[in-house]
Amino acid sequence: MFHLKALLLTSSIFLLLPGLAAAQQTRQRSALDYYNRGNERQQKKDLQGALEDYTIALAFDENFALAWNNRGVIRFFNREMTAAIADYNRAIELKPDYAEAWNNRGNARQEQGEISLAIKDYSEAIRLNPKYTVAWYSRGSAKHTQQDLTGAISDYSQAIALNAKYASAFYNRGIAQKENRNLPGALNDFNQSLKLNPQNSLSWAQRGITYLLLGQEANAERDFSTCLKLDPRLKSSLELSIHKTQQSRLAAQ
Repeated sequence: MFHLKALLLTSSIFLLLPGLAAAQQTRQRSALDYYNRGNERQQKKDLQGALEDYTIALAFDENFALAWNNRGVIRFFNREMTAAIADYNRAIELKPDYAEAWNNRGNARQEQGEISLAIKDYSEAIRLNPKYTVAWYSRGSAKHTQQDLTGAISDYSQAIALNAKYASAFYNRGIAQKENRNLPGALNDFNQSLKLNPQNSLSWAQRGITYLLLGQEANAERDFSTCLKLDPRLKSSLELSIHKTQQSRLAAQ
């Protein structure tokens, strides 16, 4: 009788397994439904709605790495960097080869001023996906912050090699080239940035400053005028930059 009872109990356990599997599948489908709706809300700039959906998705499936990452993105947009990093940590823990989560954690760390840690995260994202254009650009930005101009220019260049229409990479490389005293290289980068995005008032300002450093005052004035037509709010900061540039030229003479 003892053995028969044990056998019956074991049989009951096996009878329960299909039900457990079905319940798990239902939870995962529910998680995916909320995750997809969260993505749709994020695209519509409904950040609060997206945050709620990703949180519900995680309640259904706590091992949903993509949902952890995407909730981290929303928290990043909401300037909740510590919470964002916690979500990215969980995404990376669940999926160590998740290049996007490494890059996103790098962004949050850079916002917190943890530049060296950010560079490590960007480097890991690049190791996982060498063609990850945004990670190259992000690491270039972090190196730029550290005044590693050679490293920044190299990373921006790699981003441009992967995406020849990356206007922001041309713009940032132009600034790094200017700071590195490669004025012809900076001018070429600002030209390309403006070709790709002629509405970027900052590119007009930076190209104007570069022209001023090259002694081409007429070209500089035209660019400054265009800059202020696009964004009159830049008047004070532009005037200060022009003054500093003129003082720098006088000191170098």
